[in-house]
Parts: sequence; C-alpha cells; structure tokens
Amino acid sequence: MKQRHKERKKILVFALAALLCTLVHALTICGKCGHEVKDDAAICAHCKAAVAKEVKAAEPESMVAAAGDTIGEIAAAFVEKQYKLAEQHAEHPGLAFAIYQNAFAVLRLVPSDERSMRIGKALVLNMNKSRQELMFGNVPCRMCQGTGKLKVDLGKVDGSKNIKFVDGMKCKRCGGLGYRREYLSVDRIKMNVLKGRQSFEQMCMVAGEVKQGRVYLSEELVGKLDIEQRALVMTGLPVPCKECQHTGLQICRSCKGLKWERCPADNCKGGVIERPAGGLRGTVKKRLNDPLVEICGRCEGSGEIPCRICQGKGSVICVKCGGTGEAPPCARCSGIGLVTCTRCGGTGKYRDEICSKCAGEGKFLCTSCKGEGSVSK
Repeated sequence: MKQRHKERKKILVFALAALLCTLVHALTICGKCGHEVKDDAAICAHCKAAVAKEVKAAEPESMVAAAGDTIGEIAAAFVEKQYKLAEQHAEHPGLAFAIYQNAFAVLRLVPSDERSMRIGKALVLNMNKSRQELMFGNVPCRMCQGTGKLKVDLGKVDGSKNIKFVDGMKCKRCGGLGYRREYLSVDRIKMNVLKGRQSFEQMCMVAGEVKQGRVYLSEELVGKLDIEQRALVMTGLPVPCKECQHTGLQICRSCKGLKWERCPADNCKGGVIERPAGGLRGTVKKRLNDPLVEICGRCEGSGEIPCRICQGKGSVICVKCGGTGEAPPCARCSGIGLVTCTRCGGTGKYRDEICSKCAGEGKFLCTSCKGEGSVSK
C-alpha cells in the first residue's frame, strides 16, 4: 500500500510539473513520466507512453461577429453600399451627386488606410464627374430654332422680310441635330441639384436611415457615435452657398445668362456686312450702284457671337463663395462643429460631478451652426 501511494504521489508531482512547464515555457511534457517530448512527437521517447495532443478552443461566433462590429468597419460597409447605389443612378447626375456627397462625409469615420484612400479617390472622381454632367444638356440651336435646317433670311438679299428653313440642307451651327450640347442656364443647374437632393432624401427616408445634419446614416451606425464623431460626419457635408446651391456659379452680368452678345464686327448688321459697289470678290450685287452685301464671317450670318465674358456659358464663378459652392465656415466654432464647454473647461466634470451643461462630454455641438461647421447667410 505504501509503495502504491508513493507511485501515485510521484505521478501527481510529475503531472503538476508538466502543467507548470507547459504554462511557463510552452513545452510539451509527458503526463506519465514528466520528461520533455519533442514537438509533434506522438510517443514519449522515455516511457513509450502516448502523448496527449493539445486541442485549441474554437473562437466563439460571437467574438468573430464582434470583431467586425467596429464603427470603422460599419462605416466602410455603408460607404461601399452608397457607392454602388450611386453607380446604379448614374443616368441621374443630380441624385448621384447627392449620394456621392453623403458617402464622402461618412468616409471620415473609416480609419485611413490603402483601402479607404482608394475609395476616397473614386468618390471624389465620380462626384466631380456628376457635378460636371449637371451643368451640361441639350439646348435648342439658336440659329435654326431647333429645326436642324439651314436658315435663309431673304431680307439680307432682296430686302424682303421672309425667313425660310431649307429642306435637305443642315444647319451649320448644330450640324442638323437641332440642338447643341452646351452649358445649361444657372437656374436650371440649381434646379437639377435641388431635385437630386430631394430624391436622395426621399430614398433615405424610405430606407429608414437617420439624418445627422445634412448627412444620412444607418440607424446602427448612429447609435455608436459619440459627439466628436457626429460633428466629424456633419462637417463632411457643408451647408451649400445660399446663392449658388453647391454649383459654384452665378448668372453672367454681361449677357444676363443669354450666353450671346451682338456681333462686334465692323458694319455687321444682323449677320450681314454692307459694302459699296466694287467691293470684295464674292459679294452679291443687289442693283446697279447699290451697296453690296455679304455674310459676316465672324458670326456666320447669325448677328451674334458667344459672350466674351462667360465664353458662352451664361454663368461665371459665384462671387459669394468663390466657386466652392459652400457656405463660409462658422465664426464661432471655426468650422469644426464643436465648442468647448465653458462650465467644466472641457473636463466633463464640475465640482466633482458630471457637468450638466455638456453631459460629461466636455464639448457640445455649436449652437450657431448646429454642428455642421458652416452657416448659409
């Protein structure tokens, strides 16, 4: 009995030593004799006993789910979702522009890495592309009045007041299309931007997304944001300039948005230059000793040329915002959307208690701009 008791005590000591060595030195120890076993060995070289293999515990599914539950990853998934949504509505540049703007603001929550930089570049590229498409459209040709036919004014030849559009002959300015793709009027561009924004807001409301300033976020993401992250997102989509509504344009004062001005060529009257008899070769003679007439080469007989101030766009850079399309930064918070609590000095505590003014945050959203970083005036 004593011998058996000693053997049991010896085995217990060896087992405890094996456990201690495993925890401290991370070695594989035989549980029977206590000797070290080589890595990946199935049998102990000392006592020939089988070596029990360590089985690693599987990571719980909840831990795996929690690893992808951070604000940055949720925001990244939301940005990619909105990027794909904007691509689906590429034929509606106003709507696509609003979606790209929203996604770019949410991207500020994503940690800076190679992936976020790549997405950011794509967002900026497509946002600018959509903004340019908003400014262009098919405008009826002024020369042929949308007919696509050559316009002939018989009054420039025989003094009659008769204008005809010749069948089978294309308009020189539009090539027979009846329209030209050119800059739209400022009012129409503004309308396209506002309609796109309206459609975007309706889409977000149907999807159940929550509005933070001018930015829409998923309900899951909003519940995880602190006050600084909220301000970071809201300042990512500034308030539009009151005058130009994110277009960065205003009506040209020279042509008053008409895009055209009177032809400045000498002696050009309605697209025709009158010269005395015996003038240049190729002129058309009306009557003996009467003035000769020829089509003005500068305006091609239309009597007008593109405005030299706006280059035929009908718009110039907005003076109020300098072409940015955004309202100026808030004077109180300098555009960051947050101000330090004056009661606790930013500590979050007042007289050893949680500050009631800032709810312990040490900061609060700027009351002037509501946390958006800019105010439209």
